[in-house]
Amino acid sequence: MTLKLNDGIKSVVETAAGLMNGAARRLFMATVVVQMGRGGQRKSERELGWNRDVIRKGLHELRSGITCVDAFSARGRKRFEDHQPGLKKDIREICEASSQTDPTFRTTKLYRRLTAGEVRRQLLEEKGCRLDQVPSERSLRRKLTEMGFFPKKVIKSKPVRKIKETDAIFEQVRITNSKADSDENTVRLSIDTKAVVNIGDLSRGGKSRQGEETIDHDFEPEAKLTPFGMLRPDTKETWLFFTTGSVTSDFMVDRLEEIWPDLKKTVILRIPW
Repeated sequence: MTLKLNDGIKSVVETAAGLMNGAARRLFMATVVVQMGRGGQRKSERELGWNRDVIRKGLHELRSGITCVDAFSARGRKRFEDHQPGLKKDIREICEASSQTDPTFRTTKLYRRLTAGEVRRQLLEEKGCRLDQVPSERSLRRKLTEMGFFPKKVIKSKPVRKIKETDAIFEQVRITNSKADSDENTVRLSIDTKAVVNIGDLSRGGKSRQGEETIDHDFEPEAKLTPFGMLRPDTKETWLFFTTGSVTSDFMVDRLEEIWPDLKKTVILRIPW
């Protein structure tokens, strides 16, 4: 007679299997599968949620009469979060509050500013965990990496981007620029210097539309140049200079003297009588 699983039979079988463990549970599962007939393994997996590997092992024990010894000690130690289900949630809450993404957006990794020791301290003090509920600092460091929180150096000091006088300062700059633009005897220039540029067959971390070939490693550059530029806002004229040294005040004055003969021709000099 083939065993058919209705709601009542399923409830009894699931309850009985839950009360057993080890070889006894496997033997019971194998007996039920045999009684279900052809396709019993697939049906028990679908209807009862039983693992087919466990079922096969139980069928082997049922047919051979040999009981397989369970080597539970050889399976290794369970992960810490298996004993503490809420541990990962607490760690994520602590780290996400102070993590940042890669500023270059080349990766989706999250970089944490907290050390493993600080995370452990917050778990104990702020989350109220006991010592036996929190892994060691070394284990916690490995756990943070597994969860996708990678270490990053902490910024010691961050410059203030805006102060309360910022708007007033920019308004005064705008007024001064307007006065300079309306004065025919004044030439207003905007000057700026950029980061040092390495010269050589370097990848520069980007792409080239011209398909430039580079070596597979960035070796020591042939030279290092610092760009310095000047812009005349009213005529949109630009001047670009490079130096192998630092952009000092003397360097700026020398460049101004270099372009002054051309600028002087465009200035209407009004000589008071």
